[in-house]
Amino acid sequence: MGLAIVDYVTSRGLLREIYDRMRERPLPPVYQPQHGGVPGIITAHSLDPLLIGRVFSTSTTLNGAGPLSWPERELVNALTSRLNQCLY
Repeated sequence: MGLAIVDYVTSRGLLREIYDRMRERPLPPVYQPQHGGVPGIITAHSLDPLLIGRVFSTSTTLNGAGPLSWPERELVNALTSRLNQCLY
C-alpha cells in the first residue's frame, strides 16, 4: 500500500494546468519520460498541486546558477538526499 499519485492522464483542473506548465519546461533527456507524461519526481507532488510550483521554482533557483555543471549538481542533490535518508 502506498501513497496515491495522480498521473497526467487522470489529472484534472488546476493539477492538469500545472502538469502542462511543467511539461513545457526544458528537461535534460534523462528526465524526459518515455511514456510522454510528467516525470515521476513531479507526480510525486500531485496531492498538493500548489506546492509543485514552489518546490520546482526553488529547485531551479538553487540549481540554475553557479560553477557546477548539471551532472555535478545532480550528484550533490543525490548525495544530500542520501545523507538525509531520503530516497532520491
